[in-house]
Amino acid sequence: MGPFDSAWLAASVIAATPLIFAATGELFSERAGVLNVGIEGMVLMGAFWGFWGDWYFGDIWAGIACGLVAGMVLASIMAVLSIQARADQIVVGVGLNILALGVTTFSFREIFGSREEIVLSRMDPIEIPLLSDLPGIGEALFDNTPITYLAFLVVPLAAFVLYRTKWGLSIRAVGEVPAAADTAGVSVAAKRWQAILVTGALAGVAGASLSVVRLGLFQENMSAGRGFLALAAVIFGRWRPLGVLGACLVFGAADALQLRLQAEEYIPSEVWFVAWAGVLALTMWVVWRRWRGGSTSGSRRTSLPHSDSSSPPGRSRSGSPSPTSRFPRNCGSHSRSW
Repeated sequence: MGPFDSAWLAASVIAATPLIFAATGELFSERAGVLNVGIEGMVLMGAFWGFWGDWYFGDIWAGIACGLVAGMVLASIMAVLSIQARADQIVVGVGLNILALGVTTFSFREIFGSREEIVLSRMDPIEIPLLSDLPGIGEALFDNTPITYLAFLVVPLAAFVLYRTKWGLSIRAVGEVPAAADTAGVSVAAKRWQAILVTGALAGVAGASLSVVRLGLFQENMSAGRGFLALAAVIFGRWRPLGVLGACLVFGAADALQLRLQAEEYIPSEVWFVAWAGVLALTMWVVWRRWRGGSTSGSRRTSLPHSDSSSPPGRSRSGSPSPTSRFPRNCGSHSRSW
């Protein structure tokens, strides 16, 4: 089978785990009408502070909790600037990514710079009886860490919340027709705050799962574009939980494949690294094209779409499409399809 064996499948699931957390969180933001580009920084903050929490408290779950809180702290800054101050969402997101890189790099060097490299014990896998004995896929799918199982449970939970609860309906309403939601008595700003905080929490868990669960160590800028991949997964999954899950599994499989092929001696490992970087660049180009295609040349602003309640839904005072129109109509659809 070459590189496509049970070991590759197991590596694909492990690589997809942080993407699933981050992409599911991003799904809530985009459903609420907020393009959270700062998710890359939230993943990085979760990775560092999750590692710090595990080292300081001596408990993996405490580290994951610290990562969750760190992601929510950065998400709250995103919410203040993009919702309360109505700043440009793209500019705010990029700024937060730079801030997260600076904070984590500085903190890591200040706290751990004078110490020898610290490698923490990783989370032990839990084997599911009977299912782990299935040939080919048993060990790959049913002999994983609890955080991996939790990642796959988060997806149907997110689908249930978005499509079967009043809160989920409100989230989708403020992303699709914010003026109508406001007329119905729904606080658009409050719902977007809640959605962004959910994004930050799940992105923080994604980062902590990368540093604490998967590697047991922290490296500067170790998120390595996974937040952007999560952003792309939401778009490729067409803003639906199961589609997002499928996109994350594809990205995880590609990541595991390029790592596997680097071990092949007849082709330099740099070739596969460049190929993976090319895939990432192509993905971001497609994301940018889809985002840009939803707006007109005269509407590039990505501030709070509900900034003018006197304008018709989806329109600004000038008559040009509001930033909400960058998201496809089915992004906020009231359809129950998962």
